[in-house]
Amino acid sequence: MDITPYLGVIATVGLALVTFYGAVSTRLARLETKLDDLVDDVQKHNGVVERTAILERDQKATWKQIDSMRREIHELER
Repeated sequence: MDITPYLGVIATVGLALVTFYGAVSTRLARLETKLDDLVDDVQKHNGVVERTAILERDQKATWKQIDSMRREIHELER
């Protein structure tokens, strides 16, 4: 059996597969980079949310102290 007539087809299919693999690999690398960037952004956001929660808690405690001091001042002024 002579495969000479099919060599062109085999070469074309092989080249197409190599090109496809290269394109997929490049796209995957870009997606991985974008995903890493998004993970970094989410971690920064989570840090801001955690710090905001702490600030809100501290602010609440501060306002309670202020209210307590106002009551004491009011009682002392009587």
